[in-house]
Amino acid sequence: MKKNNFLRLFFMLFLSAVFFSAHAQEELMVRGKVTSVSDGLPLPGVNIIIKGTTTGTISNVDGNYELSVTNAEEAVLVFKFIGFNDLEVPVQNQSTINVQMEESVIGLDEVVAIGYGTVSKRDLTGSVGSLDADMVTEKGTTSPLESIQGAVPGVQISSATGRIGDGFDIQIRGQNTLSDDSEPLYVVDGVITDGIDFLNPQDIARIDILKDASSTAIYGSRGTNGVVIVTTKQGADSKSKAVVTYDGYYGVRKPARLPELMDGQKWWYYHKSAYLATASDSNGDGIIDAQEHEASYLGTANSELLRRAQNNETTDWYDEVLKNGKQQNHYISISGANENVSYVMGIGYQNEEGNLNNEYIDKYTFKTSVNHKVSEKVTAGASLNVSLTEQEMGSQKAMREAFRLNPLLSPRDSTGVLVPMPGKYTTPEGDYLINKTSTYNPLLEINNSSDNTRRYNGVGNVFLEFKPIEELTFKTTFSIGYDQFRRGRSWGAQTDDGASNGDQALAQRDTEEDLNYTWDNQVSWDKSFGMHHFNLMGLYSIYERRIETSRMSTTNLPFNSQYYNMGTGAQSSFNIGSNYINTSLMSYVLRLNYDFNDKYLITLSNRWDGASNLSEGNKWHSFPSGAFAWRVSEEPFMENFGSLSNLKARVSYGFTGNQNVDPYKTVSYADRQTYYSFGDNTVNGFIPSQIANKVLTWETTSELNLGLDFGFLRNRIFGSVDIYNRLSEDLLMKQKLPKETGWEELDANVSSVRNKGIELSLTTVNIDNGDFSWRTSFTFSKNTNEIVSLYGQEEVDDIGNGWFIGEPIRTHYNYKFDGIWQADEAAEAATYGQTEGQAKVVDVNDDGEITPDDDRMILGSVDPDWSGSFSTHFKYRGFDLSMNLFTNQGMFVYSGFHSNFVDMRDRGRAKLDVDNWYIPENDAGIPAQYSNEYPQPRNGGTYWRNDGVGYYRLVDYVKIKNISLGYTFDQSVAGRLGMSHLRIYTNVLNPFVFTDYDGFDPEWAGSDYGAGGVSFVTYQFGVSARF
Repeated sequence: MKKNNFLRLFFMLFLSAVFFSAHAQEELMVRGKVTSVSDGLPLPGVNIIIKGTTTGTISNVDGNYELSVTNAEEAVLVFKFIGFNDLEVPVQNQSTINVQMEESVIGLDEVVAIGYGTVSKRDLTGSVGSLDADMVTEKGTTSPLESIQGAVPGVQISSATGRIGDGFDIQIRGQNTLSDDSEPLYVVDGVITDGIDFLNPQDIARIDILKDASSTAIYGSRGTNGVVIVTTKQGADSKSKAVVTYDGYYGVRKPARLPELMDGQKWWYYHKSAYLATASDSNGDGIIDAQEHEASYLGTANSELLRRAQNNETTDWYDEVLKNGKQQNHYISISGANENVSYVMGIGYQNEEGNLNNEYIDKYTFKTSVNHKVSEKVTAGASLNVSLTEQEMGSQKAMREAFRLNPLLSPRDSTGVLVPMPGKYTTPEGDYLINKTSTYNPLLEINNSSDNTRRYNGVGNVFLEFKPIEELTFKTTFSIGYDQFRRGRSWGAQTDDGASNGDQALAQRDTEEDLNYTWDNQVSWDKSFGMHHFNLMGLYSIYERRIETSRMSTTNLPFNSQYYNMGTGAQSSFNIGSNYINTSLMSYVLRLNYDFNDKYLITLSNRWDGASNLSEGNKWHSFPSGAFAWRVSEEPFMENFGSLSNLKARVSYGFTGNQNVDPYKTVSYADRQTYYSFGDNTVNGFIPSQIANKVLTWETTSELNLGLDFGFLRNRIFGSVDIYNRLSEDLLMKQKLPKETGWEELDANVSSVRNKGIELSLTTVNIDNGDFSWRTSFTFSKNTNEIVSLYGQEEVDDIGNGWFIGEPIRTHYNYKFDGIWQADEAAEAATYGQTEGQAKVVDVNDDGEITPDDDRMILGSVDPDWSGSFSTHFKYRGFDLSMNLFTNQGMFVYSGFHSNFVDMRDRGRAKLDVDNWYIPENDAGIPAQYSNEYPQPRNGGTYWRNDGVGYYRLVDYVKIKNISLGYTFDQSVAGRLGMSHLRIYTNVLNPFVFTDYDGFDPEWAGSDYGAGGVSFVTYQFGVSARF
């Protein structure tokens, strides 16, 4: 027994000895000193951390440190200090490690795309805004374009309706053409595309936005509206093992900030007051008494409406129609490299449901890229991005129509069956129980409508690069873009359109196939001679695009077969059409980047474009540009300004163009069918639909840009200011022709528009001490848009189109609302042909009458007076917190929401919850109330009813776009799970909006209906992992 105890004791002592021996071998006390490279002085307060752990220490006042290191053979020390580059040093069992740290200048080494090349930010001479991969994905948006919102000064992005998949409107430095097309040029991995929303945000490495003419001139005739260059992720730059990443989240999209509409009792009171203006004087005594008034709003066909009002039986149409939408996003990728090959491949899936039933998006994406170093002089590569998107938008009318139904109407009858028109409720025999609005039941509209789009997108390229000597590079790239979509729309018998079609279904189907290719052949020469550095690039490019479209529609379908069985419709209703467009562009480009002594920078470029859609003699145009930058901070006389780390002055001037010409405007073609007599027969023939226009040419833009880049405290504070003046000339307009020509109008280059403004960006690194960091960014933009000339003249306005010399393009021109005619103003109102309670407008010339020519005026512009944004990012150990907001101030809009919900004409629809509509003195028992804001219902007058003078709103808003909170696990925890990185996070999108606008959302206040989509808040919960 004693022997056994002895053996046990010996065994325990042996294990303990082994353990402590091994532990002693793995732990090592490392000591050293940290100094500055520039002056050799010690650096106190440097954070020294063992990589992948939270174990660390801080250097003392003499720069000395000591740290106990486990697994000293493989451990790596990370040195971090404000204003210095991070430094990683392998321990490799060294007990003494002295290091020298190099001062950093934040941001200047960042590489940006400038079109057919890249340049470091410190050498940039133009105005370019950039987003890296983290900025694209951190906001949790499913649209890459939405991630730009508020991030780059001078770039205005807004949602059109807020509904999923409806896209965004974008302008860069204002509107440069009189057409509605202000879309910039999109370039994805060298491929020209119509947008970037088909991309998965996780596939994007960076987005660069070229704003000034010296930057966009490299794209010549397509650069006027700015250029958005998207670079997708590539494989590793150096040898590395395969890395697998996953990022995914689930989210809930909840309706929020819904406008207050009248409840049942208030609406009933409003409804009764609405009939004061139109009640019949059946007694002929000139007085509308209570009995006559009741007969007018009830009649004999609204007994059920009265019963519901008396019992306060109401419907919450928000609850009936809206729901919480769900979303999910999953993305997995693998990347790596060996000595000669680098690769990346990613697969993504996005799903999002809208806030209406039958509203969703499914998007599948695939991305791959491979680069192969064939030899020391030859490199080849290929890249491909493809996506499949299926989108169902359901009913376009349901949301707007639903909220216009008053709360006393019900979508169902007494048995729970949906009724076609809640405002036209009848007995089985057809007798009316409610006879008010004919708005169709939105629940039936949702169930029986379809608006489905299936879209295939693909962009790809292959390249071959040959470098015979160090200074010279030849590169040829073949790129292709493909966009094919099918859109099918159908309206069943139980929809508003179906009811208008004799209670029979109808459908429409559209298809389009868009294929383009580009072949770029590029040569670059890069050489330094002493203090002189030259980079010369030449390019020959050809581009071709082919678009094929078809459309078919039919009515009177016997079944609700959507758009799949259109041949069963009435043959007399068949409508079939197709189209084919082919355009091409040939280009030559030269660009020189030169710098002297790393202080004086010059960029010169010229592009010659020849386009097939213009006539002989006008096909070719050149687009030169020049830019100069002076790095003032590198001058000897700036040495005493120790806190100034960067100061660069920039000036640029250049020309760009716009191919805003339909492909076949320069030829006359016969496509209008007609009939004519041929002998005794009537035969089919065709006549020309347009006159050949041989003088059409490019819309051209010239722009002067003055810029200043600055940085302080080793760029702990840095930013830029840009001032620009842009003139767009030879803009296309429809010009009237003499009758003798036989034609009414002709496109002509006869107008001009100016945009000028200022942009500011500022970033501050407030704290960065290793454990805790705090960074903030601000942007500010102000653009002034004005029409300079119309039809070749600088004094002629075009009132019909709402265009005025010296005013913005998007201007509202109308009578100015001046309140409501009060009882004591009845006599004066009568002189204008109006009565008490009607809307009053300003008599501009005070001549006692209101006329369109003399009393309409410019009320304001849709464009904001200024825009801005703010973002802040915190990090504390493993935690990170960020917030982004943006603002638009001074937008003057015609509010579609108010034109629907404070329309005082109709008598059966819902109303915004307002208290102050006008009620005159009366004998019907309705208390009078006076208002100077809303007229008497059904007596608003012509200016409210026909001109909509009361629906304009000045809109200012601040929207917090995103709040994100994440936690990154310590390497030791992630490692135990087989991961090299693990982060969990939550995002809240659009949590707060600060505005006086009382419609759905101020961002789309100026859209057609203003009720196309409700405001929403999205909550996301996700995980990001790397293996």
